[in-house]
Amino acid sequence: MIVKKILLAAGISKRFGNNNKLLENFNGKPLINHILDKLLEIYDTSELLIILGYEQKKIKNLINNKHIKTLENMDYKKGIGSSIALGVKNLETKIRGVMIFPTDMPYIDTKDIINLEKKFLEMNCKKVIIPKYNSRSGNPVILPSIYFSYLKNLKGDFGAKTLIKEKDIIYFKTGIGTIIDIDTREELNKAKLNLIS
Repeated sequence: MIVKKILLAAGISKRFGNNNKLLENFNGKPLINHILDKLLEIYDTSELLIILGYEQKKIKNLINNKHIKTLENMDYKKGIGSSIALGVKNLETKIRGVMIFPTDMPYIDTKDIINLEKKFLEMNCKKVIIPKYNSRSGNPVILPSIYFSYLKNLKGDFGAKTLIKEKDIIYFKTGIGTIIDIDTREELNKAKLNLIS
């Protein structure tokens, strides 16, 4: 394994309201299971790492494969940076990149995920690969090992994109699923109806 896939599932979903958005039913199954099921189609469980925090027991119960490693972020209230840092601190040796997944992206396509990783490997695991649909950049982002020391020190609500140097970036054309995430109940309802733009 060269690239570890880190799934971020620790957040409070402040903009969503009182409920945890990852537990919400989306077209027949909890939101988090959409991306998880797609990743399990194309990757071995050893390649995945899920960062839990808010309502971690409920989320853990939805993970339909007990072989997937999970870590609990005790500092999840401090924001996404603490989850990324925890994941990177717990990487195996010889990992040359991390692919960071928000877990609220139900329309992401497995072909896009595979092609993003292929591009990273083509660039000798030295470039940051960012998906792009039309003019919008999306997720997941793949970062090479030269960024690991920075990622381990992320704090607060600052994600990995705040660290990236423009010269290191390769944008890769993908489908619309890489830019659709669910932050509010209105977005959830629109996505259910395929009212996406």
